[in-house]
Amino acid sequence: MNRKDSRSGCCICFRLLWGIAGILFTVSTAFSSNLFASDHVHPCIASAQEPVTQIRPPGTSRSAMVAEGEYRVLDQSGIGSFDPAVYDFKESWTLWRLEDGTFEVDGTRDYRSPADQPHRDNFEARLSSSFQLVSLKEFRTLRWRINSGPLICDFRPGKVACTADKKRDLNLEVPVQAAAGLMWPISAFSLSSIARSASHDPKATTRVELLTFEEPSDADPIFTKTLGGYLRYLGQEKLSVAGRTWPADKFELKVATHAPFLLWTSSQGLLLAFAHKTDSNTLPHSKGMVLVSFRDCQQF
Repeated sequence: MNRKDSRSGCCICFRLLWGIAGILFTVSTAFSSNLFASDHVHPCIASAQEPVTQIRPPGTSRSAMVAEGEYRVLDQSGIGSFDPAVYDFKESWTLWRLEDGTFEVDGTRDYRSPADQPHRDNFEARLSSSFQLVSLKEFRTLRWRINSGPLICDFRPGKVACTADKKRDLNLEVPVQAAAGLMWPISAFSLSSIARSASHDPKATTRVELLTFEEPSDADPIFTKTLGGYLRYLGQEKLSVAGRTWPADKFELKVATHAPFLLWTSSQGLLLAFAHKTDSNTLPHSKGMVLVSFRDCQQF
């Protein structure tokens, strides 16, 4: 090869390498841009692995991943109606649409109780097509029953039926006369469910019943109370949480033996925030349970 052909060949090689580098830089830049884009434009990739046990009807499978997010309790002090209190509570979750038009949630709750003991419990929830709670399952053992769990509650017309033992020896049936949800253990999807039943007439109130499940002693491993309450619609306002501004439906929740609460939900029925009512009638920045991250894959 003469010198001219050698220079020509090197020039071609250099251009080829520069072109490849340009392609790699473009791909790398595009990947980096997608990585740091805002949550709501991320593509959702469904996990191939599903939980071992589901509470969906037999023969019904998931058709699409709808959204994922995380709730967090902002209070630094412990929460709960009994000792030991719960600290640093957060709940990450994924929402799925089922073939029959209903929804399924699977997620994980992280917290400390007592303050020096970390916990990590999985949970599942079934929601109707109108986003109301049908069934809730917590994969945890009871404090006084080592071989117990999971705690399963079915929300049926006129009653909430629960079992907390693998042998189904610990059964509870709580009669209810209104839309029911859980006050304790804390459950974001339970709170959003009662809001779906509420009237949007600011002059009207909607009766609800909130259940608490406590574990007082070995002799009484699980104890439940029903607290009557009322929801009142306060109108719609813009609420900035989870990196976006939502048109939120706002409710006041009054429950026996508790100070009033405020509850915000999205138009689809997703809980955005839940906090004690204050004089300012706005969401406190350091208290309450708030949706801190959210990514949607499709409308629901």
